Amino acid sequence: MSCQSDFCRLLILTTESHWVSLLDSLLAEQSEPVWLFVASSWQEAQRLYRTRLPDLIFCTPQCQPAANDCPLPPILLLEYPPLEPLVGAQDWLARDRLNGEVLRRCLEYSRQRQMLQHLAERDPLTGIANRQGFQNLLRQRLQQNRGRGLLLGYLDLDNFSHANDSLGHLAGDLLIQQVTERLKAVLEPQDSLARVGSDEFALLLDVSQSAARVEPLALALMDALAEPYRIQGESLTLGCSLGLAYGRAGEEADPLLWHAHLAMQQAKAREGCTYHLYDERISSDTRTLADLEAELRQALRRDELVLHYQPRQDLTTGEIVGLEALVRWCHPGRGLLYPQEFIPLAEQSGLIVPLGYWVVARALRDLRWLAEHDVQLHMAVNLSFSQFQDSQLLPTVQRLIEGCGVDAGWLEFELTETAVMRRSDYVLDTMHTLGALGVRFSLDDFGTGFSSFVHLASLPITLLKLDKSFVSGMAVRAEQAKLVNAMINLARNLGLEVVAEGLETEAELALLQQFGCDQGQGYLISKPLPLHELQHFLRQQLQSQASSLFACRA
Repeated sequence: MSCQSDFCRLLILTTESHWVSLLDSLLAEQSEPVWLFVASSWQEAQRLYRTRLPDLIFCTPQCQPAANDCPLPPILLLEYPPLEPLVGAQDWLARDRLNGEVLRRCLEYSRQRQMLQHLAERDPLTGIANRQGFQNLLRQRLQQNRGRGLLLGYLDLDNFSHANDSLGHLAGDLLIQQVTERLKAVLEPQDSLARVGSDEFALLLDVSQSAARVEPLALALMDALAEPYRIQGESLTLGCSLGLAYGRAGEEADPLLWHAHLAMQQAKAREGCTYHLYDERISSDTRTLADLEAELRQALRRDELVLHYQPRQDLTTGEIVGLEALVRWCHPGRGLLYPQEFIPLAEQSGLIVPLGYWVVARALRDLRWLAEHDVQLHMAVNLSFSQFQDSQLLPTVQRLIEGCGVDAGWLEFELTETAVMRRSDYVLDTMHTLGALGVRFSLDDFGTGFSSFVHLASLPITLLKLDKSFVSGMAVRAEQAKLVNAMINLARNLGLEVVAEGLETEAELALLQQFGCDQGQGYLISKPLPLHELQHFLRQQLQSQASSLFACRA
């Protein structure tokens, strides 16, 4: 049999043999080969099309499938032209007017219609399905499989917008194409991939043969995307978050997409390339987080964030030698929010990167203001692992330093032990590159992670910050005091300065001075202060030191 159009797999749903004979003879007159399959119902036909749908469906009225059951609108085979518009059919053929030329035009029209639909459902940059195409495909697969054996993945690239903005849209396009090729290389032929946003992808995974395929596949996807990308001579590293949700019997496409999207948001609570399987029990909490995330995005745009500065004091001279920048959120409805109330949300949503750059920019601006008022202090800014692995960290920091006109030697980035231990080679290279600008580093919350002494010695850090959990209570627990003393001795043997966090009592201060601790930070010295209060505090400190010096000379 032959047909001029590009269709090669045609299906007729009928119990009337004369329609089969008529179509068979007319298709033989066409110029291209075609397969004509026959079934009495769509349910019976589905056994023929487990992996691929037919290209076109003909049916008689008695065998017309319900619109919700069949993913393709059929061409209706009628004895006479219809008197009213047809429902659920894309076209019709009347027996009394049907010949080879009419069938050829019908097939050509259907081919063009599907070609236009195909173009409308394709992403022109990557060639894979777009959101519209994927939603149609998802509905088809859910109808075919009743939701069984399907796993939907929703993948979001972390920090893509920064690479796109910094390197240009052409580089961003190349990056998306590389991501697409990596995903396609991991997926099997029975899986489907779509680009549903500028930096978002949807994956329809067939796990009908084995549910054990899920974890190895998810890990393979994460590993593939974690590798650095080479774009226009630049090496870029992106994080990603993958949410997974199983299809269920009777479930529609939109709820399943929403479940996978919620799981993706839950995956963002972790750092790096991670995945999370949808858990209905915590979906309500995630909706609340989604609302808070929207508020935090608005806070960045509306300048609702502020910095407070906690002074660091030299424990030998009493001089204030540094500040730690701590972000606060002036929430319009809930008042002043502290970091523990929104930083985890920022980490989860990916907002920690733009928020982190805002903190750096504001801290540098205030550092310049202090310098203009003859105050030179080290400014410490916390740097998250997500921000540290952002490909635009170096050019952004360099631009901010140059824009503020400050000496980079006064800027200090605080990293946690966990951050420096993850991907240690990459971290070390980045630290050396930033160090070349003059920036120095401190290791925050020392003692709470798992740094090896050998690894510590290899890091270009200047200070160790003892976590407040060690400092607090050491005046009444001898074992804890011995531990703090040992940690200070370790740091000194490595040539590092030590800052004790959480300093709150005179007894703790006396022990730290006895152990040779260099600096202290805590409420005994000062609480975190907004800039105008900090200026007043520093003026009082200078006056107090001047009075003490005068008294000593007298």
